[in-house]
Amino acid sequence: MKKIPRILTNTRVSEVNGLFRQMIDEFTKGDYSGDAYLSHTFGQVTDMNEQLGIAIMRDAVESDLADLDDVTDQIFTLLHGLVKGYTCHPDEAIANAAIWLFKMIEKYGLEVKNKSYREEYPLLASMIAERKTEDYQTCVAQLSGCDIRFNQLETAVDNFNAKQNDYYSVKDDRKELETASVIKKRLIDLLNDDVAPYMVVMSKVNAETYAELAQFIVNRIDESNALVRQRKSKVETID
Repeated sequence: MKKIPRILTNTRVSEVNGLFRQMIDEFTKGDYSGDAYLSHTFGQVTDMNEQLGIAIMRDAVESDLADLDDVTDQIFTLLHGLVKGYTCHPDEAIANAAIWLFKMIEKYGLEVKNKSYREEYPLLASMIAERKTEDYQTCVAQLSGCDIRFNQLETAVDNFNAKQNDYYSVKDDRKELETASVIKKRLIDLLNDDVAPYMVVMSKVNAETYAELAQFIVNRIDESNALVRQRKSKVETID
């Protein structure tokens, strides 16, 4: 058989994860219990690919958290501006209600957006709870649109906290886990430097046992590399 091609280093981490999952599934279909080296190596591949999957999930949740935090910050800015504007209302009753409510909001201030997640969200939750007390409910009721903004803010905070719980569940699964890009490189190196050369030799020595798995690996890597090259070609054409 021909030499097993090297996986292109600019293959996306999610693609590498899927590619190795296919190889692992194919390996498990055969009986390689008599080959201690290959069994051990694929054990390493399996464990490393599992780590890669967890790292990808963690990175995805971190990205989602940043997006949700942007939404929270935007809504809080709108709420802050809305109430501040009402403090200048010509109707004295509305202006006084706004001034009273704005003092409460200003205890937290726009700078809360610059705090860490661990600080920002408990503070916002405290403000939302405070706004539900009787005195502030009366103020909110007098200011058109404020109730909507507070409800939007509460929803945004709830959505962020739910996603943050997902993040901690993924993060705590492997606290010392390396980044997805680092794991991807180690996984590719393991295949290129250990698995591939060994499979080429063994498929010649014992084709009946190894040739089918080796050819499967060749085909899947060829498909993956073709996809990466096609994507690169499209980008260059656009440029």
